[in-house]
Amino acid sequence: MRSRTVVRCALALGIAASLGACGGPKSYTGPGCLIYVYGLPDMKGYALPIREDSERLAEPWPHLAASAKVVYGTWRLYSEPEFAGAMGDYKAPADIVELAPDHHLGSLQCLEPAPETTPQYGWWW
Repeated sequence: MRSRTVVRCALALGIAASLGACGGPKSYTGPGCLIYVYGLPDMKGYALPIREDSERLAEPWPHLAASAKVVYGTWRLYSEPEFAGAMGDYKAPADIVELAPDHHLGSLQCLEPAPETTPQYGWWW
């Protein structure tokens, strides 16, 4: 009976380990790129976090976006989908209290990701 339990546990651990190695969702590995797009001016209202280039924002965001907060990286915002109609470049940290043109954000692109931070270790004697 005990050997059957051990075999089941080993099998369960093997399955769990193999699933962890398969695709699955990406885990956050460092600063990189992050911008929040808000539905109201002054970074208020609903927020949409974006971590990578977006050729076209999902509805209703192109007509809802009113402000943004650049947390990591350097971002270029566009008024039209597919990276057309450049509105400006913003490097973190940056608060864009009101997008111009108002409620018209078609796409955005991370031009330069922020570097990953590495822990700093000190020497104590």
